Amino acid sequence: MDNNKVMTSVSERRRAERRRRKRLQRQRQVRRNIGILCLSIMSIMLVISASVLFISFSSQARSMDNPPSYKYFKSVRIEKGDTLWSIADSNMDIEHYDNTSDYIKEVKAMNALKSDNITAGEYIIVPYYSTEYVSNTN
Repeated sequence: MDNNKVMTSVSERRRAERRRRKRLQRQRQVRRNIGILCLSIMSIMLVISASVLFISFSSQARSMDNPPSYKYFKSVRIEKGDTLWSIADSNMDIEHYDNTSDYIKEVKAMNALKSDNITAGEYIIVPYYSTEYVSNTN
């Protein structure tokens, strides 16, 4: 019997040792997984930060290439042979109007013109755009 008890206690110790090793192995695996998770989260945050930074610099660079433009109005004297279309051709900015008809509609509305007929010697107000800012204060 004593021999049996010794064998049982040895086998129990071995089982206990195996359980301890498995527990330690699981703990190591959990730590490793947590480390991988943290590294993944930090990598994702780094990619997002770099993307935001790149987009920010990119939009600033574009704004430097295309400075803001300001809308102004000027009075134009109608010369003999002028039409709304010829005045539009010399004053319209294609970046701000889809087509010449839109520009002419605006000119007609500003000057209360009911038709396309204009008379030499008269003045009309036309819009134009400039990148220079002109302040109204003196």
